[in-house]
Amino acid sequence: MTDMLIRKIDPELKREIERRAREHGRSLSDEAKLVLQRGLTVSEPPLKMGTYLSSLLPEEFRGDDLVFEIPGDVSDPPDFE
Repeated sequence: MTDMLIRKIDPELKREIERRAREHGRSLSDEAKLVLQRGLTVSEPPLKMGTYLSSLLPEEFRGDDLVFEIPGDVSDPPDFE
């Protein structure tokens, strides 16, 4: 086995892991290992379509809005009357 040191952990997170360890009768180290192990076994959700499509664009073309401009003159819409 090997060791791992986690620095600058949020105090509230540490207290929560300590609380869970006491509840389950485990050491802090054993509880932290279990939390890490469970976190790694949960599969990540797939990207939503908008996020996926945005990831296909180069960074310089990403923004809050997408504007598609049609070059040249735009004809008037047809009149059906």
